[in-house]
Amino acid sequence: MIHLVQVALENEMDLTLAYKKSNKAAALIGLSISTQTAFATAVSEVCREIIDKTHEGSLSIEIQGSNDRHDLAAVITYLETEGVDNLREGLQHAKKLVPVFNHSIINSRGKIELKLNIPRSAKLSNEKMKAIKSYFELVEPNTPYEELRQRNTLLFQINEQSETALRQAEYLNEQKNEFLSVAGHELKTPLTILRAYTQMALRSECSPATLAHIKKVDTQALKLQTMILQLLDISRIEKGIADYNIELVDFNGYLNDMADLIRLLVPSHELLITMDESRMVNIDKLRIEQVFMNIVGNAAKYSPSGEQIMLDTRFLGNGDLLISVRDQGIGMSEEDLHKVFEKFYRVQDITTLFNGLGMGLFICSKIITDHGGKIWVESIKGQGSTFFFTLPAPVEFS
Repeated sequence: MIHLVQVALENEMDLTLAYKKSNKAAALIGLSISTQTAFATAVSEVCREIIDKTHEGSLSIEIQGSNDRHDLAAVITYLETEGVDNLREGLQHAKKLVPVFNHSIINSRGKIELKLNIPRSAKLSNEKMKAIKSYFELVEPNTPYEELRQRNTLLFQINEQSETALRQAEYLNEQKNEFLSVAGHELKTPLTILRAYTQMALRSECSPATLAHIKKVDTQALKLQTMILQLLDISRIEKGIADYNIELVDFNGYLNDMADLIRLLVPSHELLITMDESRMVNIDKLRIEQVFMNIVGNAAKYSPSGEQIMLDTRFLGNGDLLISVRDQGIGMSEEDLHKVFEKFYRVQDITTLFNGLGMGLFICSKIITDHGGKIWVESIKGQGSTFFFTLPAPVEFS
Protein backbone atom coordinates (compact mmCIF):
# COMPACT_ATOMS: atom_id res chain seq x y z
CA MET A 1 0.00 0.00 0.00
CA ILE A 2 1.29 3.44 -0.92
CA HIS A 3 -0.22 6.49 0.72
CA LEU A 4 -0.48 9.36 -1.76
CA VAL A 5 -2.20 12.25 0.00
CA GLN A 6 -4.15 13.13 3.16
CA VAL A 7 -6.97 15.66 3.54
CA ALA A 8 -8.58 16.68 6.82
CA LEU A 9 -12.36 17.02 6.47
CA GLU A 10 -13.52 20.04 8.43
CA ASN A 11 -15.38 22.46 6.14
CA GLU A 12 -16.73 23.03 2.63
CA MET A 13 -13.36 24.07 1.24
CA ASP A 14 -12.04 20.61 2.06
CA LEU A 15 -14.59 19.16 -0.39
CA THR A 16 -12.84 20.99 -3.22
CA LEU A 17 -9.50 19.57 -2.08
CA ALA A 18 -10.94 16.07 -1.79
CA TYR A 19 -12.33 16.20 -5.34
CA LYS A 20 -9.19 17.78 -6.78
CA LYS A 21 -6.73 15.35 -5.11
CA SER A 22 -8.71 12.19 -5.89
CA ASN A 23 -9.25 13.28 -9.50
CA LYS A 24 -5.53 14.07 -9.93
CA ALA A 25 -4.50 10.71 -8.43
CA ALA A 26 -6.73 8.86 -10.93
CA ALA A 27 -5.33 10.95 -13.80
CA LEU A 28 -1.69 10.31 -12.86
CA ILE A 29 -2.36 6.58 -12.67
CA GLY A 30 -3.70 6.73 -16.23
CA LEU A 31 -7.41 6.02 -15.74
CA SER A 32 -9.95 7.27 -18.27
CA ILE A 33 -11.50 10.69 -17.86
CA SER A 34 -14.92 9.17 -17.08
CA THR A 35 -13.38 6.95 -14.39
CA GLN A 36 -11.47 9.90 -12.95
CA THR A 37 -14.69 11.92 -12.71
CA ALA A 38 -16.73 9.06 -11.23
CA PHE A 39 -14.11 8.30 -8.57
CA ALA A 40 -13.61 11.95 -7.60
CA THR A 41 -17.37 12.56 -7.47
CA ALA A 42 -17.92 9.52 -5.23
CA VAL A 43 -15.16 10.67 -2.90
CA SER A 44 -16.53 14.20 -2.64
CA GLU A 45 -20.09 12.91 -2.01
CA VAL A 46 -18.89 10.81 0.92
CA CYS A 47 -16.74 13.64 2.24
CA ARG A 48 -19.73 16.01 2.15
CA GLU A 49 -21.75 13.65 4.35
CA ILE A 50 -18.83 13.20 6.72
CA ILE A 51 -18.30 16.96 7.12
CA ASP A 52 -22.04 17.62 7.61
CA LYS A 53 -22.86 14.79 10.03
CA THR A 54 -19.72 13.62 11.87
CA HIS A 55 -16.55 14.81 13.56
CA GLU A 56 -12.80 14.29 13.06
CA GLY A 57 -13.14 13.29 9.41
CA SER A 58 -10.07 12.45 7.35
CA LEU A 59 -9.51 11.32 3.75
CA SER A 60 -6.57 9.23 2.60
CA ILE A 61 -5.95 8.53 -1.11
CA GLU A 62 -3.98 5.29 -1.51
CA ILE A 63 -2.78 2.68 -3.97
CA GLN A 64 -3.52 -0.72 -2.46
CA GLY A 65 -2.53 -4.23 -3.48
CA SER A 66 0.65 -5.94 -4.64
CA ASN A 67 2.19 -7.83 -7.56
CA ASP A 68 0.01 -7.40 -10.66
CA ARG A 69 -3.23 -6.34 -8.95
CA HIS A 70 -3.68 -2.82 -7.56
CA ASP A 71 -6.63 -0.70 -6.51
CA LEU A 72 -7.04 3.04 -6.27
CA ALA A 73 -8.65 3.57 -2.86
CA ALA A 74 -10.10 6.44 -0.89
CA VAL A 75 -10.25 5.70 2.82
CA ILE A 76 -12.44 8.05 4.87
CA THR A 77 -12.46 7.79 8.67
CA TYR A 78 -14.64 9.70 11.14
CA LEU A 79 -16.03 9.81 14.66
CA GLU A 80 -19.73 9.03 14.97
CA THR A 81 -22.18 11.62 16.35
CA GLU A 82 -25.84 11.54 17.38
CA GLY A 83 -26.96 12.76 13.96
CA VAL A 84 -25.24 9.98 12.05
CA ASP A 85 -28.33 7.78 11.66
CA ASN A 86 -29.14 9.15 8.20
CA LEU A 87 -25.51 8.99 7.03
CA ARG A 88 -26.05 5.77 5.10
CA GLU A 89 -28.87 7.35 3.07
CA GLY A 90 -26.55 10.15 1.92
CA LEU A 91 -24.01 7.59 0.72
CA GLN A 92 -26.32 5.80 -1.71
CA HIS A 93 -25.29 7.89 -4.72
CA ALA A 94 -21.56 7.38 -4.01
CA LYS A 95 -22.09 3.61 -3.85
CA LYS A 96 -23.32 3.59 -7.45
CA LEU A 97 -20.19 5.35 -8.76
CA VAL A 98 -17.50 2.88 -7.60
CA PRO A 99 -17.36 -0.92 -7.84
CA VAL A 100 -16.24 -1.45 -4.22
CA PHE A 101 -17.82 0.40 -1.31
CA ASN A 102 -17.18 -0.82 2.27
CA HIS A 103 -18.54 0.81 5.41
CA SER A 104 -17.70 -0.36 8.94
CA ILE A 105 -18.00 1.03 12.47
CA ILE A 106 -15.91 -0.12 15.43
CA ASN A 107 -16.14 1.59 18.83
CA SER A 108 -17.77 4.72 17.37
CA ARG A 109 -15.03 5.06 14.77
CA GLY A 110 -16.37 4.83 11.23
CA LYS A 111 -14.42 3.77 8.15
CA ILE A 112 -15.53 4.00 4.52
CA GLU A 113 -13.47 2.56 1.67
CA LEU A 114 -14.08 3.35 -2.01
CA LYS A 115 -12.07 1.22 -4.42
CA LEU A 116 -11.70 0.66 -8.13
CA ASN A 117 -9.36 -1.71 -9.89
CA ILE A 118 -6.41 -0.27 -11.81
CA PRO A 119 -6.26 -2.01 -15.21
CA ARG A 120 -3.04 -3.55 -16.56
CA SER A 121 -3.10 -1.01 -19.34
CA ALA A 122 -2.13 1.65 -16.78
CA LYS A 123 1.27 -0.09 -16.50
CA LEU A 124 1.51 0.67 -12.79
CA SER A 125 5.08 -0.15 -11.82
CA ASN A 126 6.81 0.57 -8.50
CA GLU A 127 8.69 3.42 -10.13
CA LYS A 128 5.45 4.95 -11.39
CA MET A 129 3.81 4.71 -7.96
CA LYS A 130 6.80 6.39 -6.35
CA ALA A 131 6.69 9.12 -9.00
CA ILE A 132 2.98 9.75 -8.27
CA LYS A 133 3.68 9.96 -4.54
CA SER A 134 6.54 12.37 -5.16
CA TYR A 135 4.27 14.52 -7.31
CA PHE A 136 1.87 15.08 -4.43
CA GLU A 137 4.72 15.71 -2.00
CA LEU A 138 6.90 17.96 -4.14
CA VAL A 139 5.21 19.12 -7.35
CA GLU A 140 1.48 19.54 -6.74
CA PRO A 141 0.84 23.29 -6.43
CA ASN A 142 -0.89 24.30 -3.21
CA THR A 143 -3.78 26.70 -3.02
CA PRO A 144 -3.61 29.48 -0.41
CA TYR A 145 -6.09 27.45 1.64
CA GLU A 146 -3.85 24.35 1.52
CA GLU A 147 -0.82 26.39 2.54
CA LEU A 148 -2.76 27.83 5.46
CA ARG A 149 -3.89 24.35 6.51
CA GLN A 150 -0.33 23.05 6.29
CA ARG A 151 0.98 25.91 8.42
CA ASN A 152 -1.78 25.37 10.98
CA THR A 153 -1.03 21.64 11.05
CA LEU A 154 2.67 22.33 11.52
CA LEU A 155 1.97 24.82 14.32
CA PHE A 156 -0.34 22.31 15.99
CA GLN A 157 2.34 19.61 15.83
CA ILE A 158 4.96 21.98 17.22
CA ASN A 159 2.58 22.99 20.01
CA GLU A 160 1.86 19.36 20.86
CA GLN A 161 5.58 18.57 20.93
CA SER A 162 6.22 21.59 23.15
CA GLU A 163 3.45 20.61 25.55
CA THR A 164 4.77 17.04 25.70
CA ALA A 165 8.30 18.29 26.35
CA LEU A 166 6.98 20.66 29.04
CA ARG A 167 5.07 17.86 30.78
CA GLN A 168 8.18 15.66 30.68
CA ALA A 169 10.34 18.49 32.04
CA GLU A 170 7.85 19.16 34.86
CA TYR A 171 7.78 15.46 35.74
CA LEU A 172 11.58 15.21 35.75
CA ASN A 173 11.80 18.38 37.84
CA GLU A 174 9.36 16.93 40.38
CA GLN A 175 11.32 13.69 40.53
CA LYS A 176 14.59 15.60 40.95
CA ASN A 177 13.16 17.73 43.77
CA GLU A 178 11.85 14.63 45.49
CA PHE A 179 15.28 13.02 45.21
CA LEU A 180 17.00 16.15 46.57
CA SER A 181 14.61 16.27 49.51
CA VAL A 182 14.98 12.60 50.39
CA ALA A 183 18.75 12.55 49.85
CA GLY A 184 19.20 15.75 51.87
CA HIS A 185 17.26 14.41 54.84
CA GLU A 186 19.00 11.03 54.74
CA LEU A 187 22.46 12.65 54.67
CA LYS A 188 21.70 15.32 57.25
CA THR A 189 21.45 13.04 60.31
CA PRO A 190 24.74 11.09 59.95
CA LEU A 191 26.59 14.28 59.05
CA THR A 192 25.27 16.07 62.14
CA ILE A 193 26.53 13.17 64.27
CA LEU A 194 29.92 13.28 62.49
CA ARG A 195 30.30 16.99 63.23
CA ALA A 196 29.32 16.46 66.85
CA TYR A 197 32.13 13.93 67.27
CA THR A 198 34.68 16.17 65.53
CA GLN A 199 33.72 19.04 67.83
CA MET A 200 34.19 16.76 70.84
CA ALA A 201 37.54 15.62 69.48
CA LEU A 202 38.68 19.22 69.00
CA ARG A 203 38.05 19.88 72.72
CA SER A 204 39.94 16.78 73.82
CA GLU A 205 43.63 16.46 74.57
CA CYS A 206 45.54 15.27 71.52
CA SER A 207 48.76 15.95 69.66
CA PRO A 208 49.04 19.05 67.44
CA ALA A 209 49.26 16.84 64.34
CA THR A 210 46.07 14.95 65.27
CA LEU A 211 44.32 18.22 66.10
CA ALA A 212 45.24 19.61 62.67
CA HIS A 213 43.78 16.52 60.98
CA ILE A 214 40.57 16.77 63.01
CA LYS A 215 40.21 20.47 62.07
CA LYS A 216 40.49 19.55 58.39
CA VAL A 217 37.84 16.84 58.84
CA ASP A 218 35.55 19.34 60.60
CA THR A 219 36.09 21.95 57.88
CA GLN A 220 35.19 19.51 55.11
CA ALA A 221 32.21 18.21 57.09
CA LEU A 222 30.98 21.81 57.46
CA LYS A 223 31.23 22.32 53.68
CA LEU A 224 29.27 19.13 53.11
CA GLN A 225 26.67 20.19 55.67
CA THR A 226 26.26 23.53 53.86
CA MET A 227 25.72 21.75 50.52
CA ILE A 228 23.11 19.45 52.08
CA LEU A 229 21.25 22.39 53.59
CA GLN A 230 21.28 24.06 50.15
CA LEU A 231 19.80 20.92 48.61
CA LEU A 232 17.01 20.97 51.19
CA ASP A 233 16.48 24.69 50.60
CA ILE A 234 16.08 24.18 46.86
CA SER A 235 13.58 21.38 47.43
CA ARG A 236 11.51 23.49 49.84
CA ILE A 237 11.68 26.66 47.74
CA GLU A 238 10.60 24.94 44.50
CA LYS A 239 7.73 23.19 46.28
CA GLY A 240 6.61 26.57 47.64
CA ILE A 241 6.96 25.46 51.27
CA ALA A 242 9.96 27.56 52.33
CA ASP A 243 9.43 28.84 55.87
CA TYR A 244 9.71 32.58 56.54
CA ASN A 245 9.50 34.34 59.87
CA ILE A 246 9.03 37.94 58.79
CA GLU A 247 9.47 40.60 61.46
CA LEU A 248 10.06 44.37 61.65
CA VAL A 249 13.79 44.92 62.22
CA ASP A 250 16.09 47.91 62.68
CA PHE A 251 18.42 47.11 59.80
CA ASN A 252 21.58 48.85 61.03
CA GLY A 253 21.29 47.14 64.39
CA TYR A 254 20.72 43.82 62.64
CA LEU A 255 23.76 44.33 60.38
CA ASN A 256 25.98 45.41 63.30
CA ASP A 257 25.03 42.26 65.20
CA MET A 258 25.90 40.17 62.18
CA ALA A 259 29.12 42.01 61.20
CA ASP A 260 31.47 39.91 63.35
CA LEU A 261 29.95 36.69 62.02
CA ILE A 262 30.41 37.88 58.43
CA ARG A 263 34.04 38.83 59.12
CA LEU A 264 34.69 35.36 60.53
CA LEU A 265 33.48 34.03 57.20
CA VAL A 266 36.20 35.94 55.29
CA PRO A 267 39.21 36.09 57.66
CA SER A 268 41.73 36.54 54.83
CA HIS A 269 39.97 39.61 53.39
CA GLU A 270 39.26 43.13 54.66
CA LEU A 271 35.51 43.68 54.95
CA LEU A 272 34.48 47.35 54.86
CA ILE A 273 30.89 48.10 55.87
CA THR A 274 29.24 51.46 55.14
CA MET A 275 25.68 52.01 56.34
CA ASP A 276 23.07 54.62 55.56
CA GLU A 277 20.86 56.02 58.34
CA SER A 278 19.02 53.35 60.27
CA ARG A 279 15.46 52.43 59.29
CA MET A 280 13.06 49.56 59.84
CA VAL A 281 12.62 46.72 57.32
CA ASN A 282 10.44 43.62 57.22
CA ILE A 283 12.73 40.58 56.90
CA ASP A 284 13.33 37.01 57.97
CA LYS A 285 16.62 37.54 59.83
CA LEU A 286 17.96 34.01 59.30
CA ARG A 287 17.13 34.01 55.57
CA ILE A 288 18.71 37.42 54.93
CA GLU A 289 21.75 36.28 56.92
CA GLN A 290 21.90 33.35 54.49
CA VAL A 291 21.93 35.82 51.58
CA PHE A 292 24.79 37.82 53.12
CA MET A 293 26.80 34.67 53.84
CA ASN A 294 26.43 33.43 50.27
CA ILE A 295 27.22 36.72 48.54
CA VAL A 296 30.07 37.83 50.82
CA GLY A 297 31.42 34.27 50.86
CA ASN A 298 31.49 34.24 47.05
CA ALA A 299 33.21 37.64 46.99
CA ALA A 300 35.99 36.22 49.16
CA LYS A 301 36.16 32.93 47.25
CA TYR A 302 36.75 34.63 43.91
CA SER A 303 39.08 37.41 45.18
CA PRO A 304 42.79 37.20 46.08
CA SER A 305 43.59 37.11 49.79
CA GLY A 306 44.10 40.54 51.36
CA GLU A 307 41.75 42.32 48.94
CA GLN A 308 38.92 44.51 50.20
CA ILE A 309 35.24 43.53 50.11
CA MET A 310 32.91 46.53 50.37
CA LEU A 311 29.39 46.16 51.79
CA ASP A 312 27.22 49.27 51.46
CA THR A 313 23.61 50.06 52.35
CA ARG A 314 21.60 52.95 50.97
CA PHE A 315 17.94 53.89 51.23
CA LEU A 316 16.33 54.86 47.94
CA GLY A 317 13.83 57.65 47.38
CA ASN A 318 10.86 55.30 47.65
CA GLY A 319 12.06 53.95 50.99
CA ASP A 320 13.45 50.68 49.61
CA LEU A 321 16.79 49.51 50.98
CA LEU A 322 19.59 48.88 48.47
CA ILE A 323 22.48 46.63 49.57
CA SER A 324 25.62 46.15 47.48
CA VAL A 325 28.61 43.83 47.93
CA ARG A 326 31.63 44.73 45.79
CA ASP A 327 34.79 42.67 45.35
CA GLN A 328 38.01 43.05 43.36
CA GLY A 329 38.09 39.48 42.09
CA ILE A 330 38.04 37.62 38.81
CA GLY A 331 34.75 39.12 37.54
CA MET A 332 32.37 37.57 35.03
CA SER A 333 31.68 37.65 31.31
CA GLU A 334 28.50 39.10 29.80
CA GLU A 335 27.14 35.58 29.25
CA ASP A 336 27.73 34.60 32.88
CA LEU A 337 25.90 37.71 34.12
CA HIS A 338 22.68 36.46 32.53
CA LYS A 339 22.97 32.94 33.98
CA VAL A 340 24.61 33.36 37.38
CA PHE A 341 21.31 33.14 39.30
CA GLU A 342 20.22 29.97 37.51
CA LYS A 343 20.06 26.74 39.48
CA PHE A 344 23.28 24.69 39.38
CA TYR A 345 24.96 27.19 37.05
CA ARG A 346 28.71 27.57 37.45
CA VAL A 347 31.14 29.63 35.38
CA GLN A 348 33.00 27.19 33.14
CA ASP A 349 36.42 28.78 33.66
CA ILE A 350 36.40 28.21 37.43
CA THR A 351 34.73 24.82 37.92
CA THR A 352 38.09 23.08 38.31
CA LEU A 353 39.54 25.79 40.58
CA PHE A 354 36.73 26.40 43.09
CA ASN A 355 34.34 23.93 44.69
CA GLY A 356 30.57 24.36 44.90
CA LEU A 357 27.30 23.17 43.39
CA GLY A 358 26.07 26.42 41.85
CA MET A 359 23.08 26.65 44.21
CA GLY A 360 23.92 29.54 46.55
CA LEU A 361 23.01 32.45 44.27
CA PHE A 362 19.88 30.65 43.03
CA ILE A 363 18.71 30.33 46.66
CA CYS A 364 19.61 33.99 47.32
CA SER A 365 17.52 35.10 44.35
CA LYS A 366 14.52 33.11 45.60
CA ILE A 367 14.83 34.51 49.14
CA ILE A 368 15.06 38.11 47.92
CA THR A 369 12.18 37.60 45.49
CA ASP A 370 10.06 36.09 48.27
CA HIS A 371 10.81 39.22 50.34
CA GLY A 372 9.47 41.34 47.47
CA GLY A 373 12.89 42.63 46.45
CA LYS A 374 15.16 42.37 43.40
CA ILE A 375 18.67 41.01 42.94
CA TRP A 376 21.20 41.57 40.14
CA VAL A 377 24.93 41.78 39.45
CA GLU A 378 27.29 44.06 37.55
CA SER A 379 30.76 42.83 36.64
CA ILE A 380 33.82 43.35 34.47
CA LYS A 381 35.88 40.27 33.75
CA GLY A 382 39.21 40.48 35.53
CA GLN A 383 38.20 43.54 37.60
CA GLY A 384 35.58 42.28 40.04
CA SER A 385 31.83 42.07 40.59
CA THR A 386 29.18 43.99 42.50
CA PHE A 387 26.05 42.20 43.67
CA PHE A 388 22.98 44.30 44.44
CA PHE A 389 19.71 43.42 46.13
CA THR A 390 16.81 45.45 47.44
CA LEU A 391 14.44 45.03 50.34
CA PRO A 392 11.11 46.87 50.05
CA ALA A 393 10.21 49.56 52.55
CA PRO A 394 7.59 48.84 55.21
CA VAL A 395 4.17 50.34 54.45
CA GLU A 396 4.88 53.52 56.40
CA PHE A 397 7.85 54.33 54.11
CA SER A 398 6.31 53.37 50.77
